[in-house]
Amino acid sequence: MTASTPLHDLPAAAALPAPVEIVLGVYLRTLREANGRSLADAARCAQVSVSTISRLERAENSVSPHTLESLLHYYGVPGREIEYLQSRLPRAKPGTRHVTTRSSRARKPSDPSGLFRHGRWDKWVDVTGDTAVARYAAVARAASETVYYTLFRIPPGYRTPAYREVINAPEYCPHPDEPAEMPSWLEHVRHSRPPRRILLLDETVLRRPGAGPEVMAGQLRHLLDLMDGRGGPGPVSIRVLAGDRASDAIQFAGGEVGTFTVHGNRLIAGMHTAPWYETGSAYALALHDALHRAVEEAAGEEDSYALIRQAADHWTARAAS
Repeated sequence: MTASTPLHDLPAAAALPAPVEIVLGVYLRTLREANGRSLADAARCAQVSVSTISRLERAENSVSPHTLESLLHYYGVPGREIEYLQSRLPRAKPGTRHVTTRSSRARKPSDPSGLFRHGRWDKWVDVTGDTAVARYAAVARAASETVYYTLFRIPPGYRTPAYREVINAPEYCPHPDEPAEMPSWLEHVRHSRPPRRILLLDETVLRRPGAGPEVMAGQLRHLLDLMDGRGGPGPVSIRVLAGDRASDAIQFAGGEVGTFTVHGNRLIAGMHTAPWYETGSAYALALHDALHRAVEEAAGEEDSYALIRQAADHWTARAAS
């Protein structure tokens, strides 16, 4: 994408929670349910209304540092993690009142010419190790709609156990996108309805031998099963994208990026050395548009199915040779 490519204006401020607020909404709801607490229990703990807790969990209200501390402490989160998450909340300069992304962005004029223009709270990199990776997995599971592109590895949620073991080995991947041990709270992530998922596989993924021929063959056949409606949490569309069809914006994101819809909020997210999230910026809008254009330019479902089956047959033959 060139600097002259026209971009959308930034959306109205009032509609945009910060990425950290969206992720924390998922985290707070999941922790509450994992601890067997009701909305009323959480409201009593934080000394707020039940509707306030519900809106916080859907990122419809901004959470104050005090309320966040009360809730996370109630759910058994360690103090050091609480302090870190408090420090990531959108706020004004120290000593002034809490200011959300919604109100602060409302005071800024739109500047659509800058692809890498960000508001102060438009991007968040979560650097809390395995807990950050678990939160990343929670967001992916909670999303009602997902469009995810990968240039390198099959993402979580689509993997066989054998592929997962190989792909997350330290010698293969120093920064796994799944926690070494799944925390028990992660199993409590739930959807309001079956999610709509689109996985865009760069064609080079089908040819990568990193997991080994036998494991790769099994993994690709698992994708075929998912496309046939077997073994997944809901309908999934898996499409193969020719390498020269991925836009510069997608390539710049590091080869693994998705757009997630969580409680009606659109969130761009990916994984490098740590999970990152972005929304509201010109770059986030460009990535969202690029991902949806890639869906239109990818091979159709029948052709993609044939390409994946052909690759699976290739790796099966390699494993037998």
